[in-house]
Amino acid sequence: MLKKFLLTVIMALPLTLATSAQEPASEDAKTRPNKQEILDLMIKASRIPAQQQSARLDAIAKNSSAGKTPRSDFLFCTGFAYLGNPKAQQCVGSAYENGRGIVEDLSDAYTWYAVALENKLTDKATAEKIEADKERVKERLLSAYPHPTEDDLNDLVGAQKSRIAQYLEDVKKAKK
Repeated sequence: MLKKFLLTVIMALPLTLATSAQEPASEDAKTRPNKQEILDLMIKASRIPAQQQSARLDAIAKNSSAGKTPRSDFLFCTGFAYLGNPKAQQCVGSAYENGRGIVEDLSDAYTWYAVALENKLTDKATAEKIEADKERVKERLLSAYPHPTEDDLNDLVGAQKSRIAQYLEDVKKAKK
């Protein structure tokens, strides 16, 4: 019995040590960020001056297919997307659509494009681009079987908006 216990402890120790060391994800990682990672990204993003935010988001959008750091770009955009930045929301939608820095997920791509469109976009060309992106993803979703209904898509968007609102509240509490 003692031998079994010691063997189990010896086998589990390296695994425990490996998972407890919080190393940053490599550029090859495609895992979804968990709630705490997203909250940390939001807090970090909120500390970046607006001019630097905009410049970096523009650079990511401009080089989205040729970026050398897709995971870092995705994570950068994620923090701002949850803070309500429509450029970042479009960036996250594109990342999910094309599997850049995250696993491809057309449902998530659709929801981020829809959320971005609900922001008051001053640039008509950007709004039209996001609308086209959203419709393209919707067509891809509807071409699969079984495909989501319009209600399913609306529920996904509603759930994402609720998650964004909750995370914003959590960040406000964390800053106090």
